[in-house]
Amino acid sequence: MKYQAENTVSSFFYYMWNAWSEEECKAVYGGMYPHFWEKWCVETDKGTFGAAERFYLELSEDNRRILVERAVSIYDGRGLRNRNRNIKNQTACRETLSV
Repeated sequence: MKYQAENTVSSFFYYMWNAWSEEECKAVYGGMYPHFWEKWCVETDKGTFGAAERFYLELSEDNRRILVERAVSIYDGRGLRNRNRNIKNQTACRETLSV
């Protein structure tokens, strides 16, 4: 995939700041997620400031690509999350659905 650089960088950071979690790690890396989640936890032990950058540097090119593709698929580069238009397929709290 070819991305516009600014949107890709923005998408990555919005994703890491707002969406990255153990569940997302599972979605990105499948059965290998414990290895990558441990890497993330090591990087956050040094503080959350800069953790996304440190984590990214620890990844191989292929694993960076997988992570960035996931980020771009969820964020559009301007911090707006790409939401599924079919509300039945979204997982959310009832309070969220009433907003």
